Amino acid sequence: MHSVLQEKAILNEGSEDELECYGYKRSIPKTVLSCIVGILTCGLLLLFFRWKPNWKINCLYNRCNLNDAQCILIKDFYKRWHITYVKTEKVEIPSKKNIHAEFTSGMKRVPGQMKPTIDTIRYFVFQKMKYLWDFNRNTFHKLRGLDYNVPSSDFYTKYTGLGAKEQSRTRDMYGWNEIHIGLRPIPVLFFQEALNPFYVFQIYSVCLWIFGYGYTYFSVAIIMMSLISITLTVYSTRKQSVSLRNLVASSTNVVVSRGGDVCREMDEKDLVPGDLIELPRQGCFMSCDAVLISGNCIVNESMLTGESTPITKTPLPNRTPDGDDAPEFYSSETHKRHTLFCGTHIMQSRRIGKKKVMAVVVNTGFSTAKGALVHSILFPKPMNLKLHRDAIRFVAVLACFAFVGAIYIITIKVINKADTTDIVLKALDIFTIAVSPALPAALTIGLVYAQKRLKDLGIFCISPQRINLGGMMDVVCFDKTGTLTADHLELLAVSPVKTDSFVIVEDASKIPFGPFVAGMASCHSLTVIDDQIRGDPLDVQMFQSIKWSIREPIDGEPAFGFSYFMPTIVRSPSFGSETPIEEMSQPESGSNSPTQEENLFEIGIIRQFPFSSNLQRMSVITQTKDTKHMEVYVKGAPEKIASLCDQSTVPMEFHEILKEHTQNGLRVLAMAWKPLHTSFSYEHVEKIDREEVEIDLQMLGLLILQNTIKPETSPVIAQLRDARIRTVMVTGDNKLTAIHVARACGMIGQSQQVVEVVATPPEGDQGPLISWKPVQKPSDTSRTSTPMHHKMNGQVEEDDVALTIEEGEEISNEVLSSNYHLALDGKTFAVLMEHVPHLVPKIAAKGTVFARMSPDQKAQLVEQLQDLEYYVGMCGDGANDCGALKTAHAGVSLSEAEASVASPFTSSEQNIKCITTLIKEGRAALVTSFGVFKYMALYSMIQFATIIILNSIELFPSDAMFMYWDIGITAVVAILIARNRAYTKISTKKPLNSLTDPDILNLCPK
Repeated sequence: MHSVLQEKAILNEGSEDELECYGYKRSIPKTVLSCIVGILTCGLLLLFFRWKPNWKINCLYNRCNLNDAQCILIKDFYKRWHITYVKTEKVEIPSKKNIHAEFTSGMKRVPGQMKPTIDTIRYFVFQKMKYLWDFNRNTFHKLRGLDYNVPSSDFYTKYTGLGAKEQSRTRDMYGWNEIHIGLRPIPVLFFQEALNPFYVFQIYSVCLWIFGYGYTYFSVAIIMMSLISITLTVYSTRKQSVSLRNLVASSTNVVVSRGGDVCREMDEKDLVPGDLIELPRQGCFMSCDAVLISGNCIVNESMLTGESTPITKTPLPNRTPDGDDAPEFYSSETHKRHTLFCGTHIMQSRRIGKKKVMAVVVNTGFSTAKGALVHSILFPKPMNLKLHRDAIRFVAVLACFAFVGAIYIITIKVINKADTTDIVLKALDIFTIAVSPALPAALTIGLVYAQKRLKDLGIFCISPQRINLGGMMDVVCFDKTGTLTADHLELLAVSPVKTDSFVIVEDASKIPFGPFVAGMASCHSLTVIDDQIRGDPLDVQMFQSIKWSIREPIDGEPAFGFSYFMPTIVRSPSFGSETPIEEMSQPESGSNSPTQEENLFEIGIIRQFPFSSNLQRMSVITQTKDTKHMEVYVKGAPEKIASLCDQSTVPMEFHEILKEHTQNGLRVLAMAWKPLHTSFSYEHVEKIDREEVEIDLQMLGLLILQNTIKPETSPVIAQLRDARIRTVMVTGDNKLTAIHVARACGMIGQSQQVVEVVATPPEGDQGPLISWKPVQKPSDTSRTSTPMHHKMNGQVEEDDVALTIEEGEEISNEVLSSNYHLALDGKTFAVLMEHVPHLVPKIAAKGTVFARMSPDQKAQLVEQLQDLEYYVGMCGDGANDCGALKTAHAGVSLSEAEASVASPFTSSEQNIKCITTLIKEGRAALVTSFGVFKYMALYSMIQFATIIILNSIELFPSDAMFMYWDIGITAVVAILIARNRAYTKISTKKPLNSLTDPDILNLCPK
């Protein structure tokens, strides 16, 4: 049943890609009339059509139903207007199993056609994205790949390889697999830049001066200045386009399955969604988004995230729905650990058993992850900068003065009975005084100098417009690990469980073999590349502390002592004559592991469940050599691991020990295990869900690591504090560890109180319970040499406060006074966002430590701060911070890769000194712009008054005098701009935003 015809449709509703679409059809009378007006106005109407697309479409087209539309008027999420045209094509459709389900509804079958069927499709392309017309629902929808509404099980049953004809038909729909960045010819760039309203006004001014007054010299000087400015802009634009094109360009061949065991090599441009590709063992660069269905891959995603730590990708879980159970749908975000993203480097692929490493293509071209990042560069979010709005207002004010002056001059000339030509020329001339010819260059010159100096200092910028925003920052959010603290972690000690308590062992290599050692040896995602162990630094520290080794058998190598082929085998060192710790000499009961007498142990890692920031853990299924059963080892956040364990195996002092370590700033991980029943087969383990094995675990112990603060951190935080720029920590680490680091680096003063905010979801009709608990302050007493033995002392200044917040109820400002720093975790943040959103702005205004935050929550926090009219900076390593880095006004990724597009700014120097550098350079650009505007305003007023006086007394300057006057003024402006370098030393103690904390509190919504 067809939907009602409509003239308007909303696409991508609720996202930043939301579009309002209106249908239009060509009107012959309107078109003829517009052509006549365009000729009479010497093309001025066409310029307005270029500047105002909505004017153009209303002057040339009539509104109509989208079903009949020839042209689409689009209003994007940022209220900008665009025009695109509807195309109609007849295509040979592929089979339904290899295209998205909505394709079939987006086609209009041509009757009388023989198989293969020919269908008609209507579509338009907007910002590189294709939108298809749905003939059933009478609306457009974005062309999707296999990452939407596709059951996970389909990747194992339907997508077994496309034939050549099927692939060709699918390509007709999706286009070539390439991220094409067209290079516009230089003359076209030059012409388009010259059509800027400022330059058009200059052309008007020059024509008037030359033909009306004969000011040839002066006009030539203005033309030369404009040509230089346009040329520099075109050169910069062209250079950035070439760099971006070279960055995304790739040309490789891939092995594609044609169904069954038939494979052939083909160019990457030919790939389409549904193709089944084979990944080479030596690795490759991904040219599409694909979901892994067999084998493991070690991936470097630094180009997308800025994080160079290798990541292990595992096959997508094959969950076939039983009975009435709803199928699990694949999502590239939810199944990130099973998705190979375009632009990433596959460092190594590993088979599991005899199966090849295979993946199914889900997206190509601009629909891929790399394509989305390039799309954000080509079509950036507009910067709603107050400076630009003030610039328009400034020009409007000058135009008003010029209008008044023109009326005055016309009146004087009419009274003096001047010629009509003279009256018109003088009236038009007064408008040329309103805008100085140096103004367009002055608006951008500060950014040009700042961008160049930033590059010289190792800070690379892909969005120059944000440099000014960097100078206006008054809140900076920092990630912790790798940003405030060092990347590497030092394993201080391990704390295995022994007889219902924890014992401290500083040398993990002295612990005899048992589940705890087996967990340290196997519960990781490490691999061997070029004879070096590569992987997460935390895993490297843990593994190297026990002095084991990794062996990765090549394909087909027999697995001695194992029932099946093991992709990774870890091997223990031979025990020497040194006697292990006496009380730890026996393996834990029930381990069923080989005894120490064998002196050599090998463990095969059968399957990995990678670390998930949402689940806060990773796990592996292993088998020890010469044993018949398998074991599960889980490692992650202590609180999460403890919740998955049999509580009888968790020591009573668990929470006290954990609190002691975290308050000393130590990173703590917990490890647990359980043996699987001998009935578990290899095939069963390959298909089992992690939720089925990560339950009823037995606590093994704790890993205690130290993450030292970088030497540059504290001085930078002190600078920002002196400048009254707020600093906020947003991390995925433990809350108490984060508070300790915040105190150590100066975010929180040693004498200042930290209030911990804990929120629990509502139960029944009662609102969420929110408690405010003062955190103990560290004492100034000397510490012992071993940090984990140190007890934190301090007095709680006031009792815990438990409040039940109902919707609309207010919180006392005493809790949010400037004497307190609030600290909360991701669970509390989620409860506040869902149940008491009116309280979130006040929490954001006073929060200093936000721990256990997911990537999405980091971005949400940045948005909350922006809603408080803060200019927000974000600094992180690019791993889990990509969303926040892009959301912030000025996001800086600490990455060695200059080409990383994880954020607008990338610093090659791996510390937070880049923040103060960016602030200073941004303020330099801002000060230059403000100075030029002030000077231009004064200059225009003086010149305006001079011309009015000279016209009143019938005295006009000569061409030479006019030229010397303006060139002299321009020279002074050039000197002012040249002094831009001096502004880089501007003290950060004078903030541009004078809002204090009480002011921010008053801005919070009631």
